[in-house]
Amino acid sequence: MKTRSSPFYFLFLWLLSFGASAQIDSTNAISPYPAACIAPSEQTAGLDFTADSSYLRFSNSANEIYDSIDGLRMKRLVEEQAAIAQRYKAAGNKYWGRIIGTDSDHETAEWMMAQLRETEAENVRLDSISLPSQWFPENWKVSVTSNGTTLDLTSAWPAYGSSGTTRNGIEVELIDVGLGMATDFIGRDVEGKAVVIHSIPTSSTIFNSARSNGALRRADELGAAAILLVLELPGNLQTAFYNVGTSVPTLSIGAEDGAVLQELLANSSSNEAVTINLHLDVSMAEGLSTSNVRGEIPAASPNAERVIIVAHRDAYFEGASDNASGVATALELMRFFGQKPKEQRKHSIEIIGTPGHHNLARTGHTWLYDNRASILDNTVLIINAEHTAHALIDRFGPELCSTNSIGPFSWRINGSSKLMEITLQAFDDFGIPRWTETGGPTGEIATIFNLAPSIVLMHAGVLLHTNIETAEAIPAASLAATTRAYAKIIDQINNLSYSELSSN
Repeated sequence: MKTRSSPFYFLFLWLLSFGASAQIDSTNAISPYPAACIAPSEQTAGLDFTADSSYLRFSNSANEIYDSIDGLRMKRLVEEQAAIAQRYKAAGNKYWGRIIGTDSDHETAEWMMAQLRETEAENVRLDSISLPSQWFPENWKVSVTSNGTTLDLTSAWPAYGSSGTTRNGIEVELIDVGLGMATDFIGRDVEGKAVVIHSIPTSSTIFNSARSNGALRRADELGAAAILLVLELPGNLQTAFYNVGTSVPTLSIGAEDGAVLQELLANSSSNEAVTINLHLDVSMAEGLSTSNVRGEIPAASPNAERVIIVAHRDAYFEGASDNASGVATALELMRFFGQKPKEQRKHSIEIIGTPGHHNLARTGHTWLYDNRASILDNTVLIINAEHTAHALIDRFGPELCSTNSIGPFSWRINGSSKLMEITLQAFDDFGIPRWTETGGPTGEIATIFNLAPSIVLMHAGVLLHTNIETAEAIPAASLAATTRAYAKIIDQINNLSYSELSSN
């Protein structure tokens, strides 16, 4: 691994963002600007992240009551969820993670139940959910042949919902159409060929140029036999893309494998085509089930309004940010409020660990909407705990580098100006950087977001849905900051009514 110091402006930007009241907590700091980088030529299973103690922290004596919210304890919860995913992989599952309806899903639910029972939560339970047919890629292999030499593309990963091939697979000519803009297809015959499209993350892996510019649709409509989507990030990452809506086998590949294809095409003779051999077995699994994980911290009054914390449990790969971090935040909030004397609890706190954020049926979204009447009843606030922690990671020249800073979050608040004021002040108090503008409601509570006072704070960055979104990428400082902010928000609304928090 190569290392380089982070530019001084990272520190400068942080100080500007959080004002004079914020102070850097340099306790046990190892180095002010450590960074770890991946060069494009390096085969990597993950980044070497800096030690947790070196991350920039911001403290305020007025918020010391939240110091018991422990980032390192939450990071252990992230690591335990990552271990569940790794065990599922080690059991021989090529398509791995905490995948809905599988053994890893059920293990995650039981693990979350056990964690809740270590808090003061009551009525800890599972709500069983029957699943419709579930898409599963069982096995796949992609290789390229040129001038008598065959190379495997080890980074290949099926896009969610992709069609499979026949048992014998397909062997077709390869063609590269660059970014896949409309002009890139002019004069190019892609019918019956494997089409390579290069995609640039536009802040994240799921928001990328191929998705926004219609490249996948163009290739499909023009008769491509298969599509290989190259994620243009340093290294050779495996990336799980959401359903891309194509009718032919579609897989992502890493930038290094994409560069190999470009080189072979550039060096091929005019009378010998570069060919792709692609085999993808997919099935639709029937009769599977999953569950919500539920529990409550009761308030002093049995008639008190409640705060609901939603966190989806499923993930691709280790899914450390998405969404082991959110689950860790939700569990820590239950622990924190459960430790308060019951007479001090103005609201009951309920957790819902939803199961299916990444499947085609969007099981969690659907369940929340279908059960909205009971969920919204007597509910004063909904918090979506999703992607609650991450390191600031970005390109540094030709490399992908981590820093000792927390990266920015997107956010959305549905509610009154008072709720907006309370929420943004809490984010500032704990040094949470955020984009200045937000889009529409996203995340697990998108279907019910506008139906009650709601808060969404989440990050979708360059590691999202990749095989290097590992537990080590999650700083304890980021877990602590977000979770403390949420705890303060819940405390701050104690004496406010629903009408004072609602935008209606």
